[in-house]
Amino acid sequence: MIELASRVLFILVVSMWVFYAVLMLYDTLFRPWRLVEEQIMTIERNIEALKMGGWRAKFHSWISMPAWRGDVEKHLRYLLGLRELKRAELELFKS
Repeated sequence: MIELASRVLFILVVSMWVFYAVLMLYDTLFRPWRLVEEQIMTIERNIEALKMGGWRAKFHSWISMPAWRGDVEKHLRYLLGLRELKRAELELFKS
């Protein structure tokens, strides 16, 4: 019984993995703008986290870009520029 449950769990996990890989491949080939939209949403969340300030923003910056040693302003400028580039990329896909 335990062997059957472990096999079912293994097949379930592998099938979910394959489904996710097929979904990502489909998005990459036929809907690349969707991936760019998700990247923009992630960048927006990171910008909001950095704009809050305080030790959490410094910690978030340090975790995301350790080479900058928690420089929130530098990280924020980078993310704002990256957001503009992704918006321009999205415009290219939409036109």
